Amino acid sequence: TDNAAMIAWAGAERLALGLTDDLAVAARARWPLDQNQSPAYGAGKLGAKA
Repeated sequence: TDNAAMIAWAGAERLALGLTDDLAVAARARWPLDQNQSPAYGAGKLGAKA
């Protein structure tokens, strides 16, 4: 899509300039990807979020 192309182009320009990130971020899903799976974390004080 257009957004993916813009993000890829911006990344290519940053890479060409030698600007890199350390990628020290842990990516975690906010909601479970499987509807039958219970949340791994963050159910909250009021119970699981819908």
